[in-house]
Amino acid sequence: MLKKIVASSSLVFLMFTNDAKAFEFPEKLPFGEISANVTFASSYIWRGEVQNGNNPAIQGGFDWSMAVIDTYASLYVGTWGSPAGNTDGYLELDYYGGISGAVPGIEDYLSYDAGLLFYDYPGLGKNQSPSQDFLEYYGSLGVALPMDLGVSYYFGYSPSGYGGQYDYTYQNVSAELPIPTTPLTLFGAMGFEGSDNEGGENYTDYNFGVSTSAFGLDWSVYYTATDGYTATGVDEDTSAGGQHVVFTMGASF
Repeated sequence: MLKKIVASSSLVFLMFTNDAKAFEFPEKLPFGEISANVTFASSYIWRGEVQNGNNPAIQGGFDWSMAVIDTYASLYVGTWGSPAGNTDGYLELDYYGGISGAVPGIEDYLSYDAGLLFYDYPGLGKNQSPSQDFLEYYGSLGVALPMDLGVSYYFGYSPSGYGGQYDYTYQNVSAELPIPTTPLTLFGAMGFEGSDNEGGENYTDYNFGVSTSAFGLDWSVYYTATDGYTATGVDEDTSAGGQHVVFTMGASF
């Protein structure tokens, strides 16, 4: 998944009483908190691969989280969806859950996240064998460095991979750096997708761009490309791999 632009909102119900007062939904639930996100993207690119035929996409999701041990351990579950399937016009729905927090003793410098992520493609390959859906186990570490530089490492593993045909791994190193005296943040990442099967995918993807917040929205523009992309027997210049420039605009509830 791309980096999500998350926001929070409250629900308001009108109570038709003599005073016609409005009732506000509580900001916090008795157990945990709920947040939501919605994003417009000029194209949906996942780990260097175009997922929706280079068409614009409206994406969004919901998350629930609850602190278990102060800032050291929080449980979370969520779902996220986007148009996918390239020219087939299908939908991708992701379901995930895990635990995240800061590492005790060095909580100002090191954080962790670990969980399960299930990729569901309703209507795509449901009658095929094997199914296109797959499960990924993931873990990540985040490091806070001087000058507000943030660096993170992500590792994901699936015993089946997309299409259920091969062991699949994905590693990614990303970084963010605010530009002093400006509202802009530079970001970039490099990832490697690997498979132990001849029919699987083995290539590198990378991206870099700039993001900001303005008018109550989060904005970004970035360049993304792949190196060594050979999935489905096509070359670097096809719509699936290759070079792309993506624009995103997100809001939060």
